[in-house]
This record gives sequence, C-alpha cells and structure tokens, in this order.
Amino acid sequence: MSKIIKESVSEVEFKKLISHVRGDLSIKENTKSNLIRTFTLLYYTGSRLNELIQLLNSDILEIFKNKELIIKTHKTKNERKIYFSDDAVKELKKIFIDIDKEESHFKIIRSKSKPYQSPHNITFIQQVNKYMKAVLGERFSSHSFRQGLITEMATKGINTKIIKEFIGHSDIKTTMRYIRPTDEDLKKCLIR
Repeated sequence: MSKIIKESVSEVEFKKLISHVRGDLSIKENTKSNLIRTFTLLYYTGSRLNELIQLLNSDILEIFKNKELIIKTHKTKNERKIYFSDDAVKELKKIFIDIDKEESHFKIIRSKSKPYQSPHNITFIQQVNKYMKAVLGERFSSHSFRQGLITEMATKGINTKIIKEFIGHSDIKTTMRYIRPTDEDLKKCLIR
C-alpha cells in the first residue's frame, strides 16, 4: 500500500476554504460559524483540532487581551502556550465579533442547542475533514494546517528548535516530519 502525499494549507487554500464556507447555502449558520472559527484558528495557530474544540469564549477574550493563551494539549496532557500575532488577533476579532463576557463559559465550537457543549469530537473532526476534502481535494485534512504552518516557518528560516517549541512537539524529529516543501520550493532549488 502506498502512502498518499498530504498537502499543506497555505494562505491560498485558507482563503479558498473561508470563501467557500461563507458562500455555502447548504450548511446551517451554526455549522458555518463553527467551520469559519475552526479554519481561522487552525491557520493562525497550527493547533490540533481537538485542542480547539475545548476552547471557551473566555479563552478568546484572553487572546484579545494578551495575544497568548495557555492550553492543555489533548494528546499529551501537557500545557502549552500559544502566541498570536497582531494580524491573527485582528482576524479573530472579525469572526468573534459577537462574543459576550456573560457567556464566557460557552464553547467557541458549539452545538446549536447547547452552546456550553462542543459537538462530539469524532463527528466534528470527520465533518471538518470531509469539508476540506470536498473543497480542496483528497490530500487535505485538518492536520494540513499544522503541516502548512510548520513548513512555512521552516522555509522562512526559523530555527527548527523554535518551531518545535511553538507547535508543542516533545521531539524535534516529529517537527522535521511535518516539513513538506511546496512544489515551488522544490523548483527553486534546481541548480542544473
């Protein structure tokens, strides 16, 4: 069995996804909101999807205030600090415009009838991945955002040890496996 090459999400794919979700008349408003929030946070943080599902409105308010957030990673149960650029905060403010301090205990990815609950993790992850595959193709999944951010950081010359810490990997070998140069990156390295 051959392994399929997974593609990275770059700014182009991110904008395509957001545009598609906004124009998709076949999905309900709550699903639309959940997808836009998910894709935006994945793009700017490179987080794992199950890390985002646990976030509350109070976490978003913390990001607005301090441009950082400490979360407990679902995979390792360790804490990790996520940092946000000015551009990321600006984009988050656009999509979390209706956030209310009185609803700080509400999930940011929420069930329509129960805003204090997230959709079932596996169901939501499947929904996100299915949507991405429909819009971008079979080589994309929610993890493509993580791979895309790591690859972009590496191609900009950021030290791999710094990338490892930023993304929350315990082993630098894991970080190295995520780096997938684009076709354009590979073409630029041709010397003959």
